[in-house]
Amino acid sequence: MIKNILTLSIILLIISCSNNNNQTNTNAIKTQTNETKTNELIQTEESNNNDTKNDSYYTSKNIEWISHHYYMKNDEGDFFSVYLNDRWPDYINSDSELIPNYEKIKAAFNYKNLNDVNQFYDKNSILDITNNKIYAEAENGDSIESTYSNISSFKMTSKSLNSSSKEINTSLSLKATVYNYVYSDVSETNEYGSASTFSYKDTIFLLIPDDTNKLEVYDKISFDINEDFNLNNIKRNENLEFEDKKGSISKLFENYMNDFYNEWLTNSVGSYESSKSINITYFNDKTISIRRTSTLYLGGAHGVYNNYNLVYSLETGEKIEVTNLIKDFDDGELKSIMVSKLLSIDNRTEEDYLVPLDEITLADTSFYIYDDGMHFVWPIYSITAYVLGETEIVFDFEEIKPFIKDEYSYILK
Repeated sequence: MIKNILTLSIILLIISCSNNNNQTNTNAIKTQTNETKTNELIQTEESNNNDTKNDSYYTSKNIEWISHHYYMKNDEGDFFSVYLNDRWPDYINSDSELIPNYEKIKAAFNYKNLNDVNQFYDKNSILDITNNKIYAEAENGDSIESTYSNISSFKMTSKSLNSSSKEINTSLSLKATVYNYVYSDVSETNEYGSASTFSYKDTIFLLIPDDTNKLEVYDKISFDINEDFNLNNIKRNENLEFEDKKGSISKLFENYMNDFYNEWLTNSVGSYESSKSINITYFNDKTISIRRTSTLYLGGAHGVYNNYNLVYSLETGEKIEVTNLIKDFDDGELKSIMVSKLLSIDNRTEEDYLVPLDEITLADTSFYIYDDGMHFVWPIYSITAYVLGETEIVFDFEEIKPFIKDEYSYILK
């Protein structure tokens, strides 16, 4: 399977923007620099009608930027995420927004039941530092708003429910700084007028503790989820973000990308398009669930993707592997419940699975924790055809409790 096929925190940015004009000027300078880089990303094409070979010229380019993610949860289990400066560039549509913009936000909100609401707010977004306001709308007109000074409290207004509003007060929060890197190149056109493309998009996801006493645990988790990169020699600065001396972050991306890029340069008959991202799926005061998403396209009808879930203890930084979590994967009662859940997905039958049901095991899944229980996910191709996508089932906490090893019983509380 393909596992690797995808600080200022918002609060720190809020504080720095409202209390430190020098920091605001610094952010403005960085934004200007990014805008300059983005202008250079526009592909220039030159054609020579007098030549039998129709050549295109494209200069390989890369851009980098930092995003700040803020994750919040209330006592009811609602989960809210705010992404500041989190916009991937689009190389295809020259009219699209190529540059991340600190004056825009993207937010996502889920009620504790994933099937109730899974909504993005990224329309007409406002980050108004002067008036201490955050605002964004969803496609259906629903809106969320908050203030810089109290970002842990939001008001959600639903147009579909006669513009009724709901106050969301969060009790737990996590912050992360995300380092983004994009590199692209296009080969010369061949004798048939076609060219291949190289596109590499990657991130380094750094958890930011609100207490330096948690730094060792947060480092342990951050280093593990970014396993493609050696982060041991990169130190944190006074804001607990990475201290990027002499382009050390860029070099990490470049060193990892080089083998793929050199292979494409040598054999650029086909395209190479890779994208990776990391995000927090859920957390509580005991654990954090993180998803690494990877996509890869090498030509053909479609690419491949993989969502790999990771669960860590927020007390020790230990990664909780599914192979260590379950007492006995061959337990008859466990397998019976699992099979029943597999057959209840969109009225599937045994014929929808590539392997006999009695050979399917939770040991081949990655899992994450949500408010409604433990979710187990099989990647594409592992037990079903590509067209059915990933397969996911959920055990509520009482259901899974008899099959969990005693040392991990704390994650069920």
